[in-house]
Amino acid sequence: MKIFRISNSLLAAAVVALGALAFSVTAAEAPAPELEQQFTQTVLPFVQQNCANCHGGANPASKFDITAYDSFQSVVDDQPHWALVLGRLKAGDMPPQGLPQPSPEARSQVIAWIEGLRMELARRNAGDPGPVLARRLSNAEYNYTIRDLTGVDMQPTREFPVDPANLAGFDNSGESLTMSPSLLNKYLQTARSISEQMVLSPDGIDFAPHPMLVETDREKYAIKRIVDFYKSQPTDFADYFAAAWRYKNRTALGKSDATLASIAEDSGVSAKYLPVVWDFLEGPGKEEVGPVAKLRTMWRALPAPGKGAEKAVRTQAEHMRDWVVTLRKHTTRNFAAPVVKGLTPWSQPLINWKYDEYASHRRDFDPSALREEGTPEPELPEIPDYPGLGREVLPRNIALQMHARAGDPDIVVPKGQMARYLKAFAQFSDVFPDAFYISERGRFFPDDSADKGRLLSAGYHNVMGYYRDDTPLIELILDDAGHAQLERLWDEFDFIGDYTARTWVQYYFNQSGEVLGTGRESGTERPSDESVSATPIIMQMRDLYLAKAKEDPSNDAVALEAINVHFQKVNDQLRRIEKMRADAEPQHLKALLAFAERAYRQPLTKNEADEALSYYHSLRDKTGLTHEEAIRDSVVSILMSPDFLYRMDLVDGFATLSGVSGKPAPAKNNRAPLSPYALANRLSYFLWSSMPDAELLAAAKDGSIERPEVMQAQAKRMLADDRVRGLATEFGANWLDFRRFENLNSVDRERFPDFDDQLREAMFQEPVRYIEDAVQNDRSVLDLIYGDYTFVNPVLARHYGMPQGRSGDETQWVRVDDAGKYGRGGLLPMAAFLTQSSPGLRTSPVKRGFWIVKRVLGEEIPPPPPVVPGAAQGRDQVRSYRCARCSNSTAPIRSARRATLVSTPSAWPLKATAPPAKLRQTDLAGRLIDAVAEFPGGGKGEGPNGVEDYIRRRRQDDFLANLSRKMLAYALSRSCSSPMKNWSLRRSKISRKTTTASARFSRQS
Repeated sequence: MKIFRISNSLLAAAVVALGALAFSVTAAEAPAPELEQQFTQTVLPFVQQNCANCHGGANPASKFDITAYDSFQSVVDDQPHWALVLGRLKAGDMPPQGLPQPSPEARSQVIAWIEGLRMELARRNAGDPGPVLARRLSNAEYNYTIRDLTGVDMQPTREFPVDPANLAGFDNSGESLTMSPSLLNKYLQTARSISEQMVLSPDGIDFAPHPMLVETDREKYAIKRIVDFYKSQPTDFADYFAAAWRYKNRTALGKSDATLASIAEDSGVSAKYLPVVWDFLEGPGKEEVGPVAKLRTMWRALPAPGKGAEKAVRTQAEHMRDWVVTLRKHTTRNFAAPVVKGLTPWSQPLINWKYDEYASHRRDFDPSALREEGTPEPELPEIPDYPGLGREVLPRNIALQMHARAGDPDIVVPKGQMARYLKAFAQFSDVFPDAFYISERGRFFPDDSADKGRLLSAGYHNVMGYYRDDTPLIELILDDAGHAQLERLWDEFDFIGDYTARTWVQYYFNQSGEVLGTGRESGTERPSDESVSATPIIMQMRDLYLAKAKEDPSNDAVALEAINVHFQKVNDQLRRIEKMRADAEPQHLKALLAFAERAYRQPLTKNEADEALSYYHSLRDKTGLTHEEAIRDSVVSILMSPDFLYRMDLVDGFATLSGVSGKPAPAKNNRAPLSPYALANRLSYFLWSSMPDAELLAAAKDGSIERPEVMQAQAKRMLADDRVRGLATEFGANWLDFRRFENLNSVDRERFPDFDDQLREAMFQEPVRYIEDAVQNDRSVLDLIYGDYTFVNPVLARHYGMPQGRSGDETQWVRVDDAGKYGRGGLLPMAAFLTQSSPGLRTSPVKRGFWIVKRVLGEEIPPPPPVVPGAAQGRDQVRSYRCARCSNSTAPIRSARRATLVSTPSAWPLKATAPPAKLRQTDLAGRLIDAVAEFPGGGKGEGPNGVEDYIRRRRQDDFLANLSRKMLAYALSRSCSSPMKNWSLRRSKISRKTTTASARFSRQS
């Protein structure tokens, strides 16, 4: 049996689409003279004798006047209608039953003539798929392009009007994607909202997943990135114990050549920290008493490799981790802020000194936590309540720690062994810090029993402020690249969020009055001649604090150091950020041009680059916008340019027709190949529904994409990329007509309460993932129909009665083989199609059959006349109205009977599923369901398998031909059979001047 591979179909469509010419207005060579002669001698008399009586005159049947085709050229010019004529003649339903019929020989001659004409036209136009229409991006393409351009899936067109579909059913058509004034205004509003998510980083332009207009937005963006980085690091001790076990037993595990570095990579842990842990567990020079001896005893008790060993090792490694974490918590050091009379412990210069102490002693321990054997346990103090804002917080922290470690035998030291134990605890604490980082800190730190949710906060009462505490992570876990990334994230936090300056300003005006004796909640008057953040003002405040610390000899001497360090750090950071911002402005302009180049999907000309920079400078100089505001408006201008909004796959791209490049456009009636960048765009929007990536544009830049082997290699690379889901969704979902399923609300949720939003989304995702899998794994296209597998998440699995639905992550999708056991497998019995084709309370065999005949097999079925009874009036009536086109029968049947033909190949076998696609044995009236049907041409079938067998026996070629036509139409962004007369690029209507002016006017409008 011949295997029809997905990649072959896609690459064939790509070859045709990418080989399209920029211009195709040259008249085709005249078909062979004998065809014209046959039209006059055979076809025209046949039409006049058998068709003109109904399809002619003032009111022709079906509004189709066949008598208008009185010349051979008129038939050549309107192939789509004659394709329908061919279908009716081959099906035998024209002329209708009851009217005089032509002889089989006459019918065959006309059929052969139409097919011959189509083949001749195809041969003479081979390699020329027609004109390339300029069109705007479809809503889906716009969404995907914005996602890949900004790195954020914003879905900006969710409120746009639905794009119209072409004759082939796709909404990426150049025939219908026009631009109206109201739609242009929506694009302008959308461009503004996208620009509001822009982030200026120290060396470029990024985009956030939310607007970035106020300080809290900026802080949320930067804080989340830092916290996400922290959480992504391998800091679980259990992972390192398990990895060390694999290294120790590497020979028994069949990896005798493994190194600590390779084991670390395979285990997903730090190659820097694993050797440290290994040396602690196995290395010499350790005091094997106390925590060293205890942990090594647990380590040596891990089982040898064998069946079930990995699971047992993991369990015991977690037990080792829990013991380490508990002991470190019991021996953590506590620190208090220096005492300065008249200042609270929450005064920023003092509390920051306390945090510095914590941060610098994370690999240390509290010797006072150990007690010698025979010494009575200390009496546990009462745990005091939180004071208003007093120094009593330290006693509370100590009391909590004493209660936590009460009865812990691991802190009891045998008599005379204190020196050895102190050394062992020092070695233990150095390897296992009490925390690798602190991502959350409240006002009562380190007591985390209250005041939660303050990420990276310094805990300055209700005043903003942030503190960084991650030294052990840098020292033990991160490599150089990770360390550099973390430093950048913190730099970006202050660059974007400006938290140092904002903390200083708030403290100056709201709380610095404490040093003047006017109370902690009061501040200082604004200086008359300098900015609050100026160095002299900062140092003046420092001197006030130093004087306060020197007033009373009983104040902690370390307070002077704490005050000096704090104010110097504030000043240094403010000056550093000022310089970063000044240095960043030229980088932002370079990034703006790079953004424009990516948005336009081809290199900028010099004029385009100059225009973009000129627009930015005019916003700064003439309009008075800030640097960030001017960059933001420049982004709007780029997003409103026709170079971004439109796809114009032309010679040398957009620049040629606009005259910018200085090259003449091709002469009229000439054909010219697409430019390399047009090829890249055509391929990218076919396979991804989105913009080309850097590698594809590089192949366009050097021209190599024009070589067939390069284009094929690029296509295969792109098919393996996750972005190919755009093809599965936009091609597959529009072809099979479930693109709007996510918004389906026809199911009666009172009768079917299981049908909730989660299930609806899972139903939509199933065929998308199925098609995506077929594409990425190069499966046979016949698997779409006959595959005995499907993809489910727990929500859908429970709905189908599959065991995968009993537990697990609701977002986890798995492949289920032997899906036929559950009545599934392939596209036909998928819940999305069965549910969409059902009214709210009952099934609709007619609708389900119509979907298969039209969408899967590619037949064009006219809508039913109102006089034909529906399926609800009885199965026998439905059967009596079968259509000859479904059965490929030549028996003439009246066209009105086509209304219920669609039940024939599929309706009754698919009746045994309720509206939300649940298998059932009885209908709503309690009657047993008979899902057996007689198929056209003989034979019976039951359920989806019966339909599949029928297609395999009689309609498989129809399915393959339909899939090929649909894929080609999608790749070309137009209907393959649609007339292409009088097409025009109408460049003047979408000029850059018009849309750029709209963007420039955006601030005033």
